[in-house]
Amino acid sequence: MKEKSKKKIAKGEKSSHSKINRNKVFIALIIIAAIGYILYAVLLLNADGTDTFFVEQGTIHEEESVLGYIIRNEKVIKNEEYQNGIVQIAGEGEKVHKDEAIFQYYSDETKEISKKIDEIDLQIQEQLKDKKIASNSDIKLIENQIESQLETLRKLNNIQEITEYSKTIKNLLEKKISTLGEITGTTNELKQLINERNSLSQQIRNSTKYLTAPISGVVSYRVDNLEDELTTEDFNKLTTAYLENLNLKTGQIIATSGEAGKVIDNFIYYIATSVDSTEAMNAKIGDKVTIRLSTNDEIKSEIAHINEEENRRVLILKIDRMTEKLINYRKISFELIWWSDSGLKVPNKAIIEDEKGLSYLIRTGSNMTKLLVKIVNKNENYSIVSPYSTEELTELGLSQDEIKSYKKIKLYDEILLFPSQENLK
Repeated sequence: MKEKSKKKIAKGEKSSHSKINRNKVFIALIIIAAIGYILYAVLLLNADGTDTFFVEQGTIHEEESVLGYIIRNEKVIKNEEYQNGIVQIAGEGEKVHKDEAIFQYYSDETKEISKKIDEIDLQIQEQLKDKKIASNSDIKLIENQIESQLETLRKLNNIQEITEYSKTIKNLLEKKISTLGEITGTTNELKQLINERNSLSQQIRNSTKYLTAPISGVVSYRVDNLEDELTTEDFNKLTTAYLENLNLKTGQIIATSGEAGKVIDNFIYYIATSVDSTEAMNAKIGDKVTIRLSTNDEIKSEIAHINEEENRRVLILKIDRMTEKLINYRKISFELIWWSDSGLKVPNKAIIEDEKGLSYLIRTGSNMTKLLVKIVNKNENYSIVSPYSTEELTELGLSQDEIKSYKKIKLYDEILLFPSQENLK
């Protein structure tokens, strides 16, 4: 009985093991099938959805991402005798004429006067808390501007931008106080404070030194001490090593100076860039190129100077239209567009050459048709093509019969992708 029991157990164990092995095989097959399906799906996703395409109107270009150093004709205005801060007369980015007043310096005595003005401002604010001033459109406009600036200021974390907005708000508050003294409903006590403030402000104006523009141009208070270093006088010194040794951060905003300003020639400026691409090595002085900024603005430029180096070049790009967006920066990243062409756009994988080096497209339909096309321009993935003229076909050596039967490529033609030499026969 015991032997029979053992045999039954052994058979049961064998049956159990057999079931487990079948389950393992079944699970393994499911996993293999799933992996195969996933691989197939991935291949489908990466494969072209069709073997044909429709000719479209489009634009292609050749471009590369580069770093550039901005070179301007700029004159710094500073007086070493005055170092108590400045008051802007012409604002950042404002255009001025030669000899026009730009800003003024405080004298030593203005520090104490400024403190008194700040104290009066606090008193004025206290007066305004408890008293209703008659509605005035000018006051409302200024208050809306202040609120808008404050709303932006709350979102900032860049110390330079915070300083700029704080100065703007302070100027608007001063304008509001001056306007309050002229409107109906202002109390005598408040008017007296405003008159006292205006009197102190006049004392500051009388004790300041005015500085004027040495040239016509755009005013900026962003001074980085490179104005006399990166100049338009000597482009030969602008080597890759020289530019890199400036240790500038890309896209960093130039800090606003509290002691100096400058006037920038707003007609012409330059960008120096170190490049080693094939296009750069083949470029010539006078070539036209396009600059695309991070804001997507495109600016036309011309290669004005080339410094040759081993396996690379420093190109000096001349731009004859100043953009205020670049005043804030010294080093930027941008796209250098070497060329751009528009026309009938086709993928390069649809073009096939015959033994003579002539380029063809294969138009699909009831009968495959060979289309001899001229390659106008091409980049890595696409080409701009056009049909040949009769004169060009003659120059290529085609017979009169071949010219008469010449089929031209047209917009929306359905073209074969990946044509073979068999299609040319």
